[in-house]
Amino acid sequence: MPVFEAGVWEMAEARPLVVVVNDDAAMRDALRFVLRLEGLEVQAYANGDAFLASRDLPRTKCLILKDRLPGLDAFELLRQLRTREFSPPVILLTSAASPALYGRAQAAGVWRVLEKPILDNRLVEAVTSVLEGHPSRQA
Repeated sequence: MPVFEAGVWEMAEARPLVVVVNDDAAMRDALRFVLRLEGLEVQAYANGDAFLASRDLPRTKCLILKDRLPGLDAFELLRQLRTREFSPPVILLTSAASPALYGRAQAAGVWRVLEKPILDNRLVEAVTSVLEGHPSRQA
């Protein structure tokens, strides 16, 4: 986006896009709110199909997914993204953590699994780590 400063038009540096895919509207809104408070650009979708159909795919620098989604679950969405040769760092949110889920997440290339409820600053720290280019893989 052009910015006029000191008599010169310059292109403002675009902020990295964080995408939230979560079917729970209240949770989706809360995540968007918290991340925007951190100065991040955030788009949110109720399901994987809506995200796949969006124009946000190429701009997405971090993807926050709920593990259980209507239609495409998180792992099917990740599989479809890989077929498009697109694999942003993924933070998976779950309320049903198990060794099997962690194994699936690791096999799918998930960077981090966070268990709900997320009571502290873990989500913001994980997103910041991803955007700074050094996500610590903890799936």
